[in-house]
Amino acid sequence: MKQIYGDLWQTSAEHPLPRFPDSACHAYLLLREGGNVLFYSTGREAVGQVDDRADHDRIEELGGVSRILLSHWHEASPSTRVIRERFGATLVCQAREAPMVGKMAGVAPDATFWDRQSMLGDIEAIPTPGHTVGSACYLCRSPCGHTYLFTGDAIWPARGSWTTVTFEDDAEQSAHRSSLGLLATLDPTVVLAAISPTESVVEVSGPEWRSAIEAALGSLG
Repeated sequence: MKQIYGDLWQTSAEHPLPRFPDSACHAYLLLREGGNVLFYSTGREAVGQVDDRADHDRIEELGGVSRILLSHWHEASPSTRVIRERFGATLVCQAREAPMVGKMAGVAPDATFWDRQSMLGDIEAIPTPGHTVGSACYLCRSPCGHTYLFTGDAIWPARGSWTTVTFEDDAEQSAHRSSLGLLATLDPTVVLAAISPTESVVEVSGPEWRSAIEAALGSLG
């Protein structure tokens, strides 16, 4: 794991897509006085890799996890259950993702949400259906001065541009386009995707973020 901002740590890289070996996944641990939050989930302990245990041990040294916020069901795995049980964490996802999260993690989420809402005072959960039917992003205004936007796979940087993909049925990709339009109204200063073939943590200005959204919309065809 490595520290990327004063209150934010990034887990070791995972490469879950054999067809795209350059694509790397990360989870992010947000340090908070009221309990640390893990965005996304590490998955390699499910197959017994030592690095995962090292990450989990480092998480424990940093104060553990009070909540795991998944952006969509692709992030759920048996390792999600391991983290939940080891740290007594509350597992959270958008309500439409709950059945698949339960299937993939082997444990049902402890809490779900339907609509856009505030969580824990400084985190906003924002449903963004499109990549999956229950995809969600999370916006956090950090006391360290940044506004973090955790986009999951709703949008990610790729070789100098930005892209996305509709994984589940979405007639004419209307839900996905609407979700990207919603994200364009936000004001992140740091965007943290779950997966990327390049750098998954990108600092953005307002114009840069709007250009990123336009590029992602263009990638939908």
